Amino acid sequence: MKNNWYILLGAFVILGIVISVFVFKSSASKDSISIEGCTPYNVQIGKTDNESAVKISWKSKKDCSGYLLYGKEMRSLEMVGVDLKNEIQSKEHEVLLNSLVSTKTYYFTIISNGVSYGKDGLPLQFSITSL
Repeated sequence: MKNNWYILLGAFVILGIVISVFVFKSSASKDSISIEGCTPYNVQIGKTDNESAVKISWKSKKDCSGYLLYGKEMRSLEMVGVDLKNEIQSKEHEVLLNSLVSTKTYYFTIISNGVSYGKDGLPLQFSITSL
């Protein structure tokens, strides 16, 4: 009788371990992304009423400073877009880029608390005609 108790207890322990491993693996799949701190998320690029302007907005989990570096060439982001709508440190950021040429492709990175963010180490891109 005592041996059956140990076998039953061992079976429950093994079952618990198997379930824990399965839950841990499924919750940490490659498709899930954990957003923390000042990492930009929910990045949106949209047209405005002005045909030569674009609004780029994003959010962060913490209050962070944020601005854009942008340009017409991927390796030459020499222009700066500043969030004039929100406070210096904010969880919501919005930058309006004016005087853009509708047929040109523009590249940008988000600078959040001094760290540059793009996609896979490269700047994001857009053109007004593709929006």
